[in-house]
Amino acid sequence: MKVADAQPTWVFDPFGKEKKPEQYENKQLASEKTADKKYTFTRKIIQNTVSHYNYYFNANNKLNAVIERAKMSNKDDYGKLLSFYPYSLENTASQKIELDSVIYKSTAGILLHDLRTNWVDNFYLLIAKAYFLRQDFDSAALTLQFINYNLAPRSKKEGDDDKLVGSNESHQNGALSIANKEKRNFLQKTFTLPPSRNDALLLLARTFIEQNEYGDAAGLLNILQNDPNLPRRLQNNLEEVNAYWFFSQKNYDSAANHLEKALSAADTKQDKSRWEYLLAQLYEINGDFDKASLYYTKAGSHTTDPVMDIYSHLNNAKMWRDRGDFKQLDNSINNLLKMARRDKYENYRDIIYYSAAQLTLQKPDTLNSIAHLLKSTKYNNGNIPYKNKAFLDLGNIAFEQKRYRDAHRYYDSLQLEDPELEAKAMQLEERKQVLGKLSGYYEDLEREDSLQNVAMLSAGERDALIKRVIKKYRKEQGLKESDDFIGNSLITFNNTKDKPVDLFSSSAKGDWYFNNNSMKAKGFSAFKSKWGKRENVDNWRRKAAMESALQQIKSAQNNNNPDEPMAPEDSMAVAGGRHILTANDYNYETMMANLPLTAEKLDSSNAIAASSMLHIAKIFQNDLQEYGEAIATYLKYIDRFSPSENDAEVYMGLYYCYTKLGNVNQAAYYKNIITHKYADTHYGKMILDPASLDSTKNNEVVTQRYKAILDLYVEGKYAEAEMAKQKNDSLYGNNYWTPQLLYIEAVHYIKENNDSLAIATLQSLQTLFPASPLKEKATTMIEVLGRRKQIVDYLNNLEITRAEEDKVMIADESNRVNVKPAQVEIVPNKPISAPVAPRVNMADSLIKVPEVYKKDGFVLNPKSAHLVIMILDKVDGVYVNEAKNAFARFNRESMATVNILVNKEVLDESRQMLVFSTFENADAAIQYYNKIKRAAPTEVSWLPAAKYSFLIITQPNLDLLKENKDVQAYRQLLNNNYENKF
Repeated sequence: MKVADAQPTWVFDPFGKEKKPEQYENKQLASEKTADKKYTFTRKIIQNTVSHYNYYFNANNKLNAVIERAKMSNKDDYGKLLSFYPYSLENTASQKIELDSVIYKSTAGILLHDLRTNWVDNFYLLIAKAYFLRQDFDSAALTLQFINYNLAPRSKKEGDDDKLVGSNESHQNGALSIANKEKRNFLQKTFTLPPSRNDALLLLARTFIEQNEYGDAAGLLNILQNDPNLPRRLQNNLEEVNAYWFFSQKNYDSAANHLEKALSAADTKQDKSRWEYLLAQLYEINGDFDKASLYYTKAGSHTTDPVMDIYSHLNNAKMWRDRGDFKQLDNSINNLLKMARRDKYENYRDIIYYSAAQLTLQKPDTLNSIAHLLKSTKYNNGNIPYKNKAFLDLGNIAFEQKRYRDAHRYYDSLQLEDPELEAKAMQLEERKQVLGKLSGYYEDLEREDSLQNVAMLSAGERDALIKRVIKKYRKEQGLKESDDFIGNSLITFNNTKDKPVDLFSSSAKGDWYFNNNSMKAKGFSAFKSKWGKRENVDNWRRKAAMESALQQIKSAQNNNNPDEPMAPEDSMAVAGGRHILTANDYNYETMMANLPLTAEKLDSSNAIAASSMLHIAKIFQNDLQEYGEAIATYLKYIDRFSPSENDAEVYMGLYYCYTKLGNVNQAAYYKNIITHKYADTHYGKMILDPASLDSTKNNEVVTQRYKAILDLYVEGKYAEAEMAKQKNDSLYGNNYWTPQLLYIEAVHYIKENNDSLAIATLQSLQTLFPASPLKEKATTMIEVLGRRKQIVDYLNNLEITRAEEDKVMIADESNRVNVKPAQVEIVPNKPISAPVAPRVNMADSLIKVPEVYKKDGFVLNPKSAHLVIMILDKVDGVYVNEAKNAFARFNRESMATVNILVNKEVLDESRQMLVFSTFENADAAIQYYNKIKRAAPTEVSWLPAAKYSFLIITQPNLDLLKENKDVQAYRQLLNNNYENKF
């Protein structure tokens, strides 16, 4: 008791250099009287009671409320790895006012009471926790260090005050100890909290982790792990912090091991179940499916959160799948479906059915999965993320099954502003627009086929069919049947069909309508007969649906081109020489007028059908790259409409698609048809004489568009580049820029390890552009890609023995050749022992250059060894490497007798360099500069000239350039002395 009553090492100066307010200058605080007043039993009772219930109790409640609010604002996504704690420090830090209040109350609790109370250490720990939750980690660490040193237990014997905490003096039985034993009597256990110093050590370790000081945290945790004085009550808390240390560094195996021991340290039952769920996720990541299944089961049974319960069942079922137990997987699906029927989970049916769909897909059972996803959307009440997930899965399934119109409907239901779809929004919007165009053309094609089929019926069959269609449509839309239904009945005044019917009238007396089953049945039949089968929706909803349908019709008639303005309302009524039905046109005369009953109307209908089918094939070919579907549609076109004016375009499409699929024989067959039967057409010239059609090369608008696309590729913006390329290719076809874009696209595919697509792209370049200088490069790259696996296997199996570092290696110098820096003027066919410095033509190199010229830190010294650098501006790394490889090949082939090294270096965030070394002096460097500058448009023809430039430079100037990044200043210095050569 006496040891704990005093803190002899404290130097208490609450105001520091600041003075008290004048009116309180002579007034002493209770804490300042600590040394002057005896700590009697009465004083001890009063001071402890007031400190506890007036200050600590309120401050601690405020702190707990901050954490509780942070937990409530934290929304866990159980489909992803959970965070370690059920709240984030960002959420707690946002409650700064409340945390400041905790610090204020705790400080008051210390200053206004005797420092010998049992609550001083608890107040300091509250202050440290408040700083920690406010993310003031430095202040928290200082407070915790204060607790560690000043509140360490000391005896009154001489010299004990100066003993260092955690030093050799604190060794016990050979073990270093920094914790203190907690020996408390019955009264202390009843009326006080445990000393806070040991808790402070654990919070200090967590503070180090939040500061990413993992080394300091590990040192502290290791000592505490072996500290014999650490009380048993904190053993599980120590395991918690250890688990957090490993979790923060993504070492999930060890994190799971420690977290399993720390489960009892959870504050609440829900927190424990959340840790059990996290523990199951960690075991799943580590491949321990048995333990993962065990803890998913525990989490589901312990949690009070229905969503966690659902996901526990879902993830537990995945464990059965991973172990190949599909019977248990079926049981899990059935359990989820049973949950959906329980009232407890009524508000979570969308999540349950979505989870059941995910499990069903894993069997795989696509049909039932679609049914579950549709139910998920049906029962969704404003849960946007899950509605988007369900529609996205439905769209993807339909797209894979080639149900493109269904896919368009599902993609159109997505709310792309959802943050979870942000990364896919551009791709989904593009796919939705393409499928929208495709759906419109399919509707046109099917409508024309349907109209032609109706037109071929006999007059009686046709009239009966039209009447049935009109009646069905008007009932579905909730419209009354027209009095003049078929347009040729006489109007009489005896027609009582539309006379209002009293649904509540009855010959029976005394029965209320809803208690009389016969009356209800009669009323239901009368309603259905009059109004048809109608959905239970308001009129404004029905009207909105009709307007939406009309808008889709307008979009389909707008050539599905988003860049064109919408046609006027009155122009939408006629297309292809015939009337397009609107909601008010479902009557006999209009529908009969729309049938192709004459030769002229039949030709018009066939023209619309042929155009729609051709557009469908081109969308498959150009937008969706579904070459098989495009081929099937082209062949249907030939069977149905050939011969036609579009035959050459169709055969060109077949040639292109078979080329893309690598079917050389079929591609050659259709190429032969084009070159022999359609040689004089545009498509024949595209194969026989493409240069004569290349109007795009000198077209400034087209040139600028393709230059922009090339820049996007080079800068690594592949998604934007792909969208722009497809759009412009559909307008201009193959042109001057196509070979460069195909080559650079193939390089991107190689980077993504998509060798098959890269080879197909390079083969297209070879086939479509046999005269292109890039054809040879494409051939070489295809050969290398064909041997990629062999090369990788060789390198993986290669064993390299490294020379021992302490062994002196003596080279055989009998055949040694002295190699000087590289020269670029080469005399062929003469054996040489070493490169000889070339004779320099001064007109091609230096012009009136002083021996040494200095400016802005750069020093020109023509006699020093030089480098040549190529500066690449905003070029993606994969293309920098490709340029490096291209120039390395150039050096091997054109300058085989000299050793020119090519290295890659970074200048800044947007600029990289290729450094060619080393040249004896400025003259030699300039000669190589001239040669490589002339070769660059050929060697890197796919790289825009505006993206690179060449300079000569010495190594000291290069070091300075990498430091100050001032390329323009150095270029100006060169141009001032080399007559603007650079």
